[in-house]
Amino acid sequence: MIKISKSQIQKLYAIASKLNLVENGNKNDDFHSIVYSVTSKNSVSQLTGAEFYKVRDRLIEIQNKDNKANGKDGKYKKKDKKEEVNGLEGMTQGQCKKVWYMMYELEKISPSPAKIGERLKGIIKKQLKIDVDVKKPFIWLNYKQGNQLIEILKKYVENVKT
Repeated sequence: MIKISKSQIQKLYAIASKLNLVENGNKNDDFHSIVYSVTSKNSVSQLTGAEFYKVRDRLIEIQNKDNKANGKDGKYKKKDKKEEVNGLEGMTQGQCKKVWYMMYELEKISPSPAKIGERLKGIIKKQLKIDVDVKKPFIWLNYKQGNQLIEILKKYVENVKT
């Protein structure tokens, strides 16, 4: 059987991350338990295409239950292309713009040999304990984590100025 693609693996992790099922570096977290209960496989990278859809559907089912419990619309809504391209899985466009603005401010007052994307990736990994992709750093972050990141960056900029 053909294994799933890297983008499919990322999609599963993105959904699970939004549901707070993923623990960084823990292969026995709730997400991996769900993968095992649905497919009897320990590794997400070992899933086939059919198993990908089974796991994805199970995660969406959990998401819909959470949304109903919180009084939100229980229907799963696929992100449109614009949001997918910008990597807005949970963070608002305004939050993303603010983070990039703060990163460029930090670069002005404290230049670094590292590129801005790499620097942002390092800050997210160190402060939020989430390993992100340089090209789409916000895809793994939800709204609350976006706010935390903005506050962290404000402190970084403030500390460098003083």
